[in-house]
Amino acid sequence: MSNKTPKILFLTILTLFLIGIFLNPLTALLGSIISSGVAQKTVIAYPTFVEREIAKEQSTVIPYAYLPSCAVNGIISVEDKRFYYTNGIDIVAVARVLLKSFVNDHQDHGGSTITQQLARRIISEPRHVANPVLHAHGIIRVLYYTFIVNTVFSKHEILSLYLNSVYYGRGATGIAQAARTYFHTDLPHLTFGQCVYLTGLPQAPSVFGNNPGGKRAMDRYRHVVGTMLRNGYISAKTADALSQEKLFIQK
Repeated sequence: MSNKTPKILFLTILTLFLIGIFLNPLTALLGSIISSGVAQKTVIAYPTFVEREIAKEQSTVIPYAYLPSCAVNGIISVEDKRFYYTNGIDIVAVARVLLKSFVNDHQDHGGSTITQQLARRIISEPRHVANPVLHAHGIIRVLYYTFIVNTVFSKHEILSLYLNSVYYGRGATGIAQAARTYFHTDLPHLTFGQCVYLTGLPQAPSVFGNNPGGKRAMDRYRHVVGTMLRNGYISAKTADALSQEKLFIQK
């Protein structure tokens, strides 16, 4: 038995224990949500909500068929590489987040799939909650809505809703508005590199948007390029070309 085995076993047992503690108080709450159909109604209404919000910004929702492949492949590669092969929930990542939140700083530690991120936006669940029990309850609530989202919408619809509703920084919500904000052009006219750049912004939009051509934003861009190469979306030659491309970001 390796030295790591007892530690792994302890963490596994502790994680399951914590999940049990946090899950039990939610049984009645989730039961009432399910019986009333509130969750499904909320999820079904979300596309209309997105259309209204985007219209306020004098922009439009881009259907999946018109989303550039670089945007779709980029966001999947960097945010959720197993997107097409799961039900939207990464159980291992969720357990890790619950454990870290309880024993560490109660902050968001990532591990969210694209579908989970969309569910979080639908119910406006905050990412950072100081109270570990409330934080765990929030995570489980997001998981429940993730299940509903994955049931109601197709994978293509989820991607379209995500790319059209996520925040890109500098006041830009939705990838169409982000294209105009960062590059002063419409989405179909972006270069490959500009398109890939945008897919890296939702991870920390305020940070990257504050200095869009700075080191952190460009490191993020190179990270997205690297993930696309590793996940087979682009060739080494294309990755090299992207690393050299001048993006002409508008400041």
